[in-house]
Amino acid sequence: MYQSSIIRVMESGFHKETEEAVSVCSGILESHQYTIYKRNDVCSVLTDLKDSMYALSRESDLVVILGGTGFLKEDNSPESVLSIIDKRATSFEIAMTSNALKNDPELVLYRTVAGTVSNCMIICIPGLPETVPLYLEPVLEPLKKLIDSWKN
Repeated sequence: MYQSSIIRVMESGFHKETEEAVSVCSGILESHQYTIYKRNDVCSVLTDLKDSMYALSRESDLVVILGGTGFLKEDNSPESVLSIIDKRATSFEIAMTSNALKNDPELVLYRTVAGTVSNCMIICIPGLPETVPLYLEPVLEPLKKLIDSWKN
């Protein structure tokens, strides 16, 4: 089994959607043999997001951040990820984004970021329940190979 954590970014006006996105995300992760270690709700403040990501990366193989990926002033999730990762996983970003855009061209209005902190992958995706599978499905199985190599 692989250990994962979920961070829900608390955005005003989107609490119901992001709560549903957490449920969808949990189901997808569990169907791919990722156990849910922790789930945190965090305000869209750079320092709060960075602290939560860093703490969870020490105890998880994967941290999924839901929300805060648009272009509004308060959408800080990608910037917080980029500020703490060791290595950017552009191939993961491309796989997630291209799959999502095939299904809904309007998802160009959101940003995805992926990268590693030590031996943990951090993935930042939109917190819309209908889009979570579009972003996660292309990367969860390949990620297992990377996690296995870290553990060996």
